[in-house]
Amino acid sequence: MTLKLGICTKSDLDEALKLQKREQYEDDRKKRIFNAKQRLYGLDLDILERQIAEKNKERSVQMECDKRYEEQEQMQKRLLMAKEKELEKQQRSIESDINYYRCKFQRKDQRREYDLNDPNYLKNGKPMRVADDDITLGVSSAQIFSGEDLYNSERKLRQREQQKAWLDQQVQERRQAEEARRRADGMFMQNIMCRDKHLEDMAKSDNLMRNQIIQKNREFNASLAKQKQMDRARAKQEKYEDDMAEIYNMLSSDMLSENLDVAQSRTNPNKKIAFMYRGMNDEELKAFRQGQEQQLIITKKRRTEAQLMDKQWEQYAINMDRELVLKQIEMERQRKEQLDDLMRVNAQLAREQDQQRKETVVRLTNHVSDDFYDQFNKNSR
Repeated sequence: MTLKLGICTKSDLDEALKLQKREQYEDDRKKRIFNAKQRLYGLDLDILERQIAEKNKERSVQMECDKRYEEQEQMQKRLLMAKEKELEKQQRSIESDINYYRCKFQRKDQRREYDLNDPNYLKNGKPMRVADDDITLGVSSAQIFSGEDLYNSERKLRQREQQKAWLDQQVQERRQAEEARRRADGMFMQNIMCRDKHLEDMAKSDNLMRNQIIQKNREFNASLAKQKQMDRARAKQEKYEDDMAEIYNMLSSDMLSENLDVAQSRTNPNKKIAFMYRGMNDEELKAFRQGQEQQLIITKKRRTEAQLMDKQWEQYAINMDRELVLKQIEMERQRKEQLDDLMRVNAQLAREQDQQRKETVVRLTNHVSDDFYDQFNKNSR
């Protein structure tokens, strides 16, 4: 059953639009009056919000610029540090090369004048007398001195042979120690290989057991997934059956069949159940239409009275404006007349003052005659 409503005319739409505009105007006026801050200080909220948005935008742009500047600064610092490290490395390499060249090609013993400044010159020099048949000895040279070591060369030869024997013995001992170390290393490597083989066998067995466990887990997971899929299919079938039963119950229910008797309250015969109410019957619609027509008549009467009152107020305002304009014109005319009288009086006073000034000049002006000059230079005084 559908709800039948009357057709709105153009006048009804115009009246509704006027009422809406008047209500909007009243709401805006209330906002202006009840907003003490805007009424006293005259704040423009739209401009303030736009300024706040612009400041926030500028702040975000500034923060982005600062962030980029910091990133660029950090990158430049990293580049400078890398460049400094590279320069330090090059400087150390250059200094190392210089020191190597000095140690190899600029030693003190390679100088030309080193024999003059050699601190071991006397130690490394030849003795005064090598033997009895020394060719450096002359005829008058002494032959025997106390403390003279004539067997120095032989003793040094025996010492060198002894040192050689010691070195051969040390070499032999070192060879034996090296051979013992190699045997120990071989045994150690053999032990390591055995241990690695044992670990490899354990790892293989562990991997085999892990693979078996993984395979069993896969089989269990596959069976569990199959069981879950079957449970899901069964639950889906049960849900589908429940949905179909619910759809059938809804289609056959009093709500969709729009049974008007169901909405009647059992406790109060004049009360309807809100969530089950599906509209009015023909008698109720007829009574509702009559009430609407009565309200429309009353509304038209009130609108006519309001229009008449508005016209009377407009006529009163027009009359008051006309009287005010006439009064203003009369006051303007009187002001112009007063201004003309004042200008005439001022012109008359100006003429009188000019005439009085001329008479005063004529009265105060004296002409000098010859008698005035003849009274001078007549005696010695």
